[in-house]
Amino acid sequence: MLTCIAFMLSANLTQLPALAAEVETEARALSAITEVTPALIAGIEDFSGDAERLSAALREAGVEQDLPCIFHGIAEDARERAEELQAADTASERATAFTNLRVLLDDAVLIAPMAASAAADVAQAEAQSQSVALRN
Repeated sequence: MLTCIAFMLSANLTQLPALAAEVETEARALSAITEVTPALIAGIEDFSGDAERLSAALREAGVEQDLPCIFHGIAEDARERAEELQAADTASERATAFTNLRVLLDDAVLIAPMAASAAADVAQAEAQSQSVALRN
């Protein structure tokens, strides 16, 4: 039973770096877009979903830092930024909405590698713990 639980935890931990990299890649790609289009809104929604999945995966993996909450907030904020972009009627409103979106995306780009690193730290601690348990 313990081996099964450890395997499930390690499988989740091995997927976290890829999910963190995906969130970072999506944020970079969205930052380059300068026009409000259906593709942009869909991209923001996809990004939001991936950020939420990263939040849940971090929480499930036992990452105790604030990272799960941060990515949950990023997911929520992304949906708000999509609404803000869709509601922008003037060039000034669109510029403000894009600025707000880019600030959020820049945060995601900076923080996503921290999520991968935190997952690696948890995996290393788990491996050390298992090694000690096997020796005893």
